[in-house]
Amino acid sequence: MKQIFLVLFLFTAWGCDSKNETVGQGREVVKAVVTQPFNTLDSAKGSLRQSEDKQKADLEQAEKENK
Repeated sequence: MKQIFLVLFLFTAWGCDSKNETVGQGREVVKAVVTQPFNTLDSAKGSLRQSEDKQKADLEQAEKENK
């Protein structure tokens, strides 16, 4: 929610030099704010997969050593 207010503040603070330029900049800021949580989620999923793969490999190695 804070991000939305920040976007709105930045959007209005830029002024109206060129409406098309301002709208384009606003869209880019909104896009960055909206996609950031998804990028974070994808990164977390990748990290979790790596951790699971490492644990699986360690478990398989321990099972081989016990035989």
